[in-house]
Amino acid sequence: IDVDHFKKFNDQYGHQAGDACLRSLGRILAEQVRRPADLAARYGGEEFALLLPNTDADGCAEVSERVRKALRELGMLHALNPPSKFVTVSLGGATNNPIQGVTEDALVATADRALYAAKESGRDRLVVAGQVITWPGAKSA
Repeated sequence: IDVDHFKKFNDQYGHQAGDACLRSLGRILAEQVRRPADLAARYGGEEFALLLPNTDADGCAEVSERVRKALRELGMLHALNPPSKFVTVSLGGATNNPIQGVTEDALVATADRALYAAKESGRDRLVVAGQVITWPGAKSA
């Protein structure tokens, strides 16, 4: 999970506002870890990760939509984030069936590639390893 145009946000509003933005997103993500094995973590900079064991692509899309909706309801202004002018996030998801034997590093790399695909295809969306999920009413930047 990556905040869209976060450097521009920091440049426009200052680092204290950037920190407040990240804390707000962190609280939203913490609300999504509803099961004992779920985990929300700051991964680095403005990147976060949600680990959702036993969750398929549809479940990933469901959680991602809740994150996106909560962030939209928060209504944090971001004048340099077209077209919405609000803080949004791009999300990359990857799933793994333990029988497939995919390593943790490969799973993270797959999710990271999906995240970059979400950014390249217009931001404010989820890409799950091989499929694009756009939100109703989403417009490309």
